[in-house]
Amino acid sequence: MTTEQDAIVLSQANLGYREFSRERWSTFRAEVAMSLSSSEMEALISSTQPMTPEEVMNILLPLSRLLNLNFAATRTVSQVQADFLGVPLLRSPYIVGISGSVAVGKSSFARVLSALLSSWPGSPHVQLVTTDSFLFPLATLAEKNLLHRKGFPESYDKSLFLGFLHSVCNKGEAVQIPTYSHVRYDIVPNEMQRVQSPDIIVLEGLNVLQEDKCSGLNVLDFIDFSIYIDASPDDIKKWYLERFVYLKNTAFQSAESYFNKFKNLSDLEALSMASDTWDRVNLTNLVEHILPTRERASLIINKSSNHSIDRLLLRAI
Repeated sequence: MTTEQDAIVLSQANLGYREFSRERWSTFRAEVAMSLSSSEMEALISSTQPMTPEEVMNILLPLSRLLNLNFAATRTVSQVQADFLGVPLLRSPYIVGISGSVAVGKSSFARVLSALLSSWPGSPHVQLVTTDSFLFPLATLAEKNLLHRKGFPESYDKSLFLGFLHSVCNKGEAVQIPTYSHVRYDIVPNEMQRVQSPDIIVLEGLNVLQEDKCSGLNVLDFIDFSIYIDASPDDIKKWYLERFVYLKNTAFQSAESYFNKFKNLSDLEALSMASDTWDRVNLTNLVEHILPTRERASLIINKSSNHSIDRLLLRAI
């Protein structure tokens, strides 16, 4: 498929999507200037989830332009409906969902995208929310015998999660949600994140695109545009192992870290432990619960073995 054809031809391997090379996608930036400095990007990007300035310029900046256009169009439709009904306009936030496997690079991607969106004309109020905030605390997971299932659908407080989305989207209310610490590997007691009147919410997490067929309402019902970050499971495992060893030598050294007990492992011992955890827990969760949601996404972003984005699939509408 040529770069000219991929702008208009539906992907044969992914019916319903238009497929773009990174080169073709970069042209949709339409000469929009980069709004983030090198130092700002460096502060947003994790060292274990590398992203070059060129990647931000050629992939995330065009994406932020598309989302900004969609956001403006959604506001127009909402105003039309309010005028038709003769009621005041309820300014519900535009919600961008970002999903994908553990260690695929969701967090850095979400932080950079949030910063780009907030820099568009009018300076939209953008808030980043991670679904980690809706995990049950470790004590509750232990009581439910779910510590080994953390990150699986049953480890989240779904009623709290859906209640949050209903309050901010359907009622326009300010909401306080729990704060999650990756260092403590747990919900932080008495520390909350306040979500108040955002124009855009970037919602990042493993379970953003998951559905419960026994429930009448799902998270996906609230999402305006969804993104799935994809990569080969072998590549993701390699990134997971690299991240574990890096954290073992840095964050795990802190006395506050839940994983401090592993600080004295050798790199080989850490790799062995991480490999076992990946195979037993994270790969199982990916195959059974995360990967099956990929085709629900508005945009599928594929990463190559060096973390760079090489292909994008945009759902045709």
